[in-house]
Amino acid sequence: MSQHVYTIRRAFLIPLGVDAFLLFCLFVISLLPQGSTTERLVFAIFFFPSLYLFLESLFRRVTVDEEGIAIRRLWREKGIPWEGITHVGGLSLHKKVYLLLTTVNGFFIVSNAYGGFSDLAEEIVSHVDLTKVEEEVRLQAGRSPSGFAHIVMAWIAAGFMVGIILIKMLPFMA
Repeated sequence: MSQHVYTIRRAFLIPLGVDAFLLFCLFVISLLPQGSTTERLVFAIFFFPSLYLFLESLFRRVTVDEEGIAIRRLWREKGIPWEGITHVGGLSLHKKVYLLLTTVNGFFIVSNAYGGFSDLAEEIVSHVDLTKVEEEVRLQAGRSPSGFAHIVMAWIAAGFMVGIILIKMLPFMA
């Protein structure tokens, strides 16, 4: 019995982790005596959600085996047997692709942020009855969507934060 585990791509996790770390640095710098209350509030508003997003992305897993699919998030995990899936839909928005797994108890969304997404879509299609799978999903199983826009934006944000840190630290270096 083979089991495949899919995680969020490292190409996205690394810049997201860098962003969270840089926001933490900015938050700590704002706690110094010359930092203002507004500055502390702004950096806290950005840091804590980015830390949560990073941790959520770091712990996300989709595990596929012969019995079903298990979707794990930060503090919860849900297992779905293949027979429990009533419909598999697909949605493409720009370079982002989503698979919607509908069950009797609710629905689950899997995006192309996972590494090996086309293999994941192929495994889902092969295990679910074809009458329950939309044509878009069957076509997606053969494609490999890129979705690099979020990765590029995360690196750009990191660059801006490094610039802000340098500007804030210049008075200490002089």
